Amino acid sequence: MAGGVPAERLPWLLLAGALTASLLVAAIVLARRERAVARLREDFVSSVSHELRTPLAQIRLFTETLRLDRVRSDEERRRSLAIIDQEARRLTHLVENTLVLARSERGSGRIARRPEDMAAVVRGTLETFFPLAAATGARIDADLPDGVVADVDADGVRQVLVNLLDNAVTYGPPGQRIAVALARTDGRVRITVEDEGPGIPPADRERVFLKFERLARDRETHRSGTGIGLAVARELVALHGGTIRAEEADRGGARLVVELPVSPETPA
Repeated sequence: MAGGVPAERLPWLLLAGALTASLLVAAIVLARRERAVARLREDFVSSVSHELRTPLAQIRLFTETLRLDRVRSDEERRRSLAIIDQEARRLTHLVENTLVLARSERGSGRIARRPEDMAAVVRGTLETFFPLAAATGARIDADLPDGVVADVDADGVRQVLVNLLDNAVTYGPPGQRIAVALARTDGRVRITVEDEGPGIPPADRERVFLKFERLARDRETHRSGTGIGLAVARELVALHGGTIRAEEADRGGARLVVELPVSPETPA
């Protein structure tokens, strides 16, 4: 502009330039976030596809073996049936997690509370999980005192516990001992699951509960996972008004701690 910019217009031009730059930076940040979310979703779909293919292949293989009567002994027949049952349980677990995640994305997560014997709920969950633990040689020790009653959604608690156990089996060594404990204190029910794996670094103890998150060290290994198990556990615990956290276990592995209120209204 001949003679330069009039003094009274300069602040407005500077403001317009700053606003334009801010909008440009915001657009770049949003675009990067969208790409990051898209990558996470692609990784999730890829992981879920892999997790589905493996048990389905096992079920088809051993079903065909039984159908064509290719087993050579009763022991081999029992082993084939055990593998089919184990992989069917794994599929059910994956589908249930995916459904909870989908409801969470829509904001439609719901639970139905009723008074439950917590020892019975945990014990029943362990019984259904034993075949998956046995596949890696893991042993589960449980400390489940009687008389612990809380208003909870039993199916939700079972799913939380299965996710914690699955995390322990996935990241712990073969033949490990997994310790499960139940306690009641200060009007809350506490469930803990300890493994003998590498543990969770302090800097990552919040990140592991985020959707689609997997630790960098695990992405470089053979360990499989979808990155939604602990996120689903946190979602279900939050619906109960409870908390979940990761700690270092006494034996060096990970300890996952769930605390749920005994009653949604007034704690005992």
